Amino acid sequence: MPERPLLILPSPGEPLPRQRKPGFFRPPHRPSLERQAERLAPQFKQLQRAFEEGQVRLRTEASDLVPEEVLVLETVGKVNDFIRAVERVQGMELLAEIDVEDIPPDDDFFATASDGKTRLDRSLQGRAFLVFTNKDALNLMMSFWETLQSKNRLPRNMTKWEDCLRQLHEIRRWGIQDRLLETGVRDDWRKRVEAGHEIVPCEIELWYRQDSARRQAARDRVVNLVEGMAGQVDVEADVPEIRYHALLVQLPVAQVGPVLEADISDIDLIRSETIQFFRASGQMSTSPTDGAQDQDREELSHRPPTGSPVIALFDGVPLQAHRRLQGRLVVDDPDGLEGDSPAVRRQHGTAMASVILHGDLAAGEEPLARPLYVRPILRAHEWVVDAEVVAERTLAVDLIHRAVRRLFEGNGGEPPIAPGVAVINLSIGIQDRPFDYTMSPLARLIDWLAWRYKVLFVVSAGNHKYIKLLRAGGPTSSLFEDSQENMIRSVAADARNRRLLSPAESVNALTVASTHEDASTELPPPGLHDPYTGVGLPSPLNAQGMGYRRGIKPDVLAAGGRVVLPHPLPAGAAVSVYTGPLPPGQRVASPGADSGDLGAVRYFRGTSNATALVSRACGLLYDTLDELRVEYQGEVIDAVPRAVWLKALVAHGAEWGEAGSVLTRTLKNDDNRRQFKEYITRLVGYGAIDIDRVRECTASRVTALGGGKLRRDESHILRFPLPPSLAGKLGHRLVITLAWFSPFNQRHHAWRRAALSFDPPRDPIQVRRQQADWQAVRRGTLQHEILEGKKAAAFVEGADLEIRVSCRAGAGSLEEEIPYALAVTLEVAEELGIDIYDEVRAAVHTVPVRPDVGA
Repeated sequence: MPERPLLILPSPGEPLPRQRKPGFFRPPHRPSLERQAERLAPQFKQLQRAFEEGQVRLRTEASDLVPEEVLVLETVGKVNDFIRAVERVQGMELLAEIDVEDIPPDDDFFATASDGKTRLDRSLQGRAFLVFTNKDALNLMMSFWETLQSKNRLPRNMTKWEDCLRQLHEIRRWGIQDRLLETGVRDDWRKRVEAGHEIVPCEIELWYRQDSARRQAARDRVVNLVEGMAGQVDVEADVPEIRYHALLVQLPVAQVGPVLEADISDIDLIRSETIQFFRASGQMSTSPTDGAQDQDREELSHRPPTGSPVIALFDGVPLQAHRRLQGRLVVDDPDGLEGDSPAVRRQHGTAMASVILHGDLAAGEEPLARPLYVRPILRAHEWVVDAEVVAERTLAVDLIHRAVRRLFEGNGGEPPIAPGVAVINLSIGIQDRPFDYTMSPLARLIDWLAWRYKVLFVVSAGNHKYIKLLRAGGPTSSLFEDSQENMIRSVAADARNRRLLSPAESVNALTVASTHEDASTELPPPGLHDPYTGVGLPSPLNAQGMGYRRGIKPDVLAAGGRVVLPHPLPAGAAVSVYTGPLPPGQRVASPGADSGDLGAVRYFRGTSNATALVSRACGLLYDTLDELRVEYQGEVIDAVPRAVWLKALVAHGAEWGEAGSVLTRTLKNDDNRRQFKEYITRLVGYGAIDIDRVRECTASRVTALGGGKLRRDESHILRFPLPPSLAGKLGHRLVITLAWFSPFNQRHHAWRRAALSFDPPRDPIQVRRQQADWQAVRRGTLQHEILEGKKAAAFVEGADLEIRVSCRAGAGSLEEEIPYALAVTLEVAEELGIDIYDEVRAAVHTVPVRPDVGA
């Protein structure tokens, strides 16, 4: 137990009615439909009513729709022109962003000229989806388009619609090109054809039908088409909770050849309206390259792990007998993947297990006290020698679903395998499924599993190892400072091609990106250079946010190893970062090049490492919670699932730090000034974690925890005692973090049923918001606010800081009780020389005072 442990806030007591802001629930003003009818054409009035009643939505996640109810709108000119035209049409609400083709959007992450500063005013082409649940409304929209095409003008008093439609290149129903677009399936098939394969696998995702009979009929139709092509169906997955219905099929290569040609309209399977998407099989993968390059000769701790696992790793098969892992893993391999994975190719699972248990080996940290549960879900790729993948005859969604259910419910009459697991580490992503503002099936599954089992998924944001530079650079042609600025601007400008990889957009998960730092001290190999002058900046490898409905993603950053590149750097070219085993990077356990080598190490870098470090942090914080439960008020800790506590505590120490200052100096300008906080959030989320700040307190920094359960329209007030010595002082900071898991409404575009939040208290200590955008922090299931005092605090002795946590319904009804965790830290400048910890501790009467604390 640390000398100054965390404190537990007094119980908030019975819930109060949620505090409502004046006018918050006032119905929005709308012009009467009767008045509109007097000046609008009858067709427009009918479509207007459809919009106002919510029968028309832009690109929602309602997967119960059928193809004839989906319109694809292709824009010409600048995407912003189309958005502005749509917003002028009364009743049409934009609920998601436009998907921009080929080049980055010019509103937030804009294109720049070769000097890296001049903004380019390019014409952009985009694609949007209007989803209709009313066929009459769809037909009316099509009739407007056809009228404009044939007569060049719409009826009188419909100029707003005409302005909107003139921004479009085409309106069409969902079709063949949409089923194959950006899914990776055609590229995958082409590679297999070139490799001489006779059979190619693919995932067929069906439009989800609510009625089971319609679902069966759709399935039978596709099975008949597959068998008619001499193919077969291997796996079917039907997960009603996330409205997912898919088939894994095997097709003869001769049958997929025509799909690679220009004309595919005569292939019945491709034309089937029951199919939403074709996707490549086994897409969830990792790509380690060279093997180990050194030997681990450090003396190891002989203290064996104790207790049951609380962290689970879903990844590749680890090398169990490695000296760093031996006796510390609980490997559960019901699919028998170990037999299909040669020891020398067990790179990724071994590395991630090493990071979770030991951290960066170069830092010399103690291993976790508990064993690590490992469920292999990846195996060595059959025909790509440097990759580990989900088995080709496996659906990733079905595999993760079965693996989690096995943890907490068991399988086939067996008891649960590891019911005490609180965190599941997923340091993997689907390279061919970048987040396009529509939730992927795997992200939906993780959201549902997190709520059902109250388990925290720690997910990597994804890596993009190719960087397109705005201009040439490198130490041979420019200063290091210029190289850093070039890299930052290049990564920011290429946002379109650096999106989050599924399932990083999951709302309940904690999504992690990496910082450009590690514990190694070696110089880069010859011919390579470090593009950054310092550490702590977001890694050039990172995938970028925002998340679903513009929520904060990634949530946090953690060290992921320094990235080095070749030099000199060519402008406009896609430069690949170094992925070999030499430093810099994070030192991890690795299979040796020779059979029987159980002490090899190598250097790794990327968001996979960062994610594993966050899971390691959760393991350390789990022990902190155990100590608090034993020493102090166990009821408060036990009232909230451990996974929710861990989510709050890991994020509680996060901040932008110096990285925020560097990014601001480099990227902020007149074009993005108003939205700049959200702009930065895409790159850093809430910032880099620092769990040392939340594992114990100091004389000048005190952290207290509170939690409970709330239902719809209820609130709790948690009171943090203010230290009397703070009155009249300058130089204080307040950090508040709220975390929860939400159930979800699969048929509502807002998705998140439970919306919890707090309003940061400004008085009496006179603090103001810093860092993350105040609106973005409320869009997910984690609200983390940093507030700093610019004026002297003025309050009387015995005053409390009141923090009201409120719960409201976000997407339809909310019947469930929502557990939440709150962490609050008050910090004063050390030079003030005041001990606020003892003063706050003395005021929290429900926490017993230990004689040795503060002595």
